[in-house]
Amino acid sequence: MTADQPHAATRTQDLQGVIDASMCIGCGACVFADPTLKLELDPEKLIYQPSHASNAAAASVCPAVRVDFPGLQDRIFPGAEQTEYGVVHSVLLAQSTDHDRNLAASSGGLVKELLLHYLSRDDVDGALALGHVGGIDFQTRLVRSSDEVDQLPGSIYHNLEQSRALQLLHEVEGRYILVAIPCQLEGIYNYIHQRAPELAAKIHTTIGLLCGWQYSHHALRAIAEFKGVDYEQITDLSFRGDGPVGRLRMWTGETLHQIGRRVDFDYQVAFDRSFNTPRCHTCINHSNFLADIVVGDAWLPSTVATKTGVSLLVCRKPETDQAVREMAQAGAVKLTDVGTAEIMESQKRRVVFGDFAYAYSAYLDEIGVHHPDMVGPNRPAARLAPRKDVARFHQELTRKLALQWARRYRYLRLRKATVELPKHVKKYLDWFFVRILRVKSLTGQRKEVSRGQVRDFR
Repeated sequence: MTADQPHAATRTQDLQGVIDASMCIGCGACVFADPTLKLELDPEKLIYQPSHASNAAAASVCPAVRVDFPGLQDRIFPGAEQTEYGVVHSVLLAQSTDHDRNLAASSGGLVKELLLHYLSRDDVDGALALGHVGGIDFQTRLVRSSDEVDQLPGSIYHNLEQSRALQLLHEVEGRYILVAIPCQLEGIYNYIHQRAPELAAKIHTTIGLLCGWQYSHHALRAIAEFKGVDYEQITDLSFRGDGPVGRLRMWTGETLHQIGRRVDFDYQVAFDRSFNTPRCHTCINHSNFLADIVVGDAWLPSTVATKTGVSLLVCRKPETDQAVREMAQAGAVKLTDVGTAEIMESQKRRVVFGDFAYAYSAYLDEIGVHHPDMVGPNRPAARLAPRKDVARFHQELTRKLALQWARRYRYLRLRKATVELPKHVKKYLDWFFVRILRVKSLTGQRKEVSRGQVRDFR
C-alpha cells in the first residue's frame, strides 16, 4: 500500500468515521474547512469531537482521516533528504542555563529559550503558544514580549480544543513562531496547503514537541478520584516541573495537590496507555516530522543523573540549527552534538518507527474500523508488531474504554494491581537495566554519549 492509496476502512467522504472511531484530536482544521462545524467535548468519551459528520471538504483537512507526509514534507523542506527519522539536519542535547526556567520545565527549558531567542529578532512579530484559560482549559495565545514567555505553561497532556491556533493565523499580520504537537501541526498544514496557502507565509518557524501521548479527560477524572480531589473545582494544573520526571500538580483554589509521575501507582493507572485518545495508538509521527525544530525529553542513560532535565533537539532546517548555536554563543543554553541513534534510544523504536502503530492500523483496516491513512518516512524502518499482539491490545482497549466511559476507574486500578502487575513491574526493571546499568552499551548494542559531552549539564 502506498501513500496515495487510501486504506479500505478509512472513510474520506465525511467525518463520520472519525466520530464513530473516536479518532478526533481537536486540531480544529475541519472547523475552518466547514464553518457549520464546532468541536464539542463528548460527555461520555471526554474527548473533543466534531459536532456533526460534515462533508468531504472537512474530511480532506482532518489528520484523523489522512496525512500526506511525502507531499507536506516536500512543501516544508523542499529538496531535503528524507531519512527514517524524517528530515534531519542535526541532533543535539541541550539545557537552559537559567536554573529556575530549566527546573520549571523538567526537560531542559529549550522551548522557552527558543521563544525568547526568536522574539528578540526583528523578523519575528510574535509567537503562538499554549496558554492557560481557566480550570483544565488551555488554548493557543498570542505572545509578543519576552516577559510573557515564563508565564506560559509547560507541556499539557490532556485533549484540548485547539482551533484557536488557526484562528490567530487568520487574524494576525506578520510572521510568527508556532509551537505545536505533531497531530496539531498535521491538521494546520493539511488546512493551509489545501485551503489557505496564504497562511504559510505567516509562519516563521515551527517548534514541534516530541509527543509522549495525549490523554482523554478521563485520566484527570481518574487521578482526581483516586487522590480525593474535587475534579469540578480544579482551577489550574501542571504536568511537569521540579525535576526531570516532575510532578502532576492540581490546584483547587489555593490548595495544591501534588502527585509523583514516576512511581505513584494511582498515576500509573490513570495515565495508562488505555487513557490515550484513540488516535494516539495509530500515530506514526511522535517525532513531529513536519516541525522545523523538535524538542523533547532526552531519556538517555547518559542524562539519567541530571537534576533538572535535558532536552533532545532535532533540527530539521539549517536555520534552526543556527538559531540554537547562536543561543549557545550567547550563553543561554549549553549543548552538545549527538546522532540520530539518540532519538531512537530516548523515545524507543516502537514509537519512533511506528512498529505498533502501523501494525495496529493494518488490524483496524482488516476489521473495518476507521483510522487515519498515514505513511511516514519511518515506514521502511518499521518492524511491525505481531498481529496477535495488536488484536489482543484492541480487545483489551475496547473493554477498558467501556469502563472509562462508565467512569469505573477503580476497577481499572484493581486490574493493574493484579492481572497487569507483572507487566507493570517489568517496566521498572527494564528502566533500571537500560538507564542505570546501561546493559545495551555493556553488551555492545550501542555506544553511549560520553561523560565528557554531558559533564556541563546540571
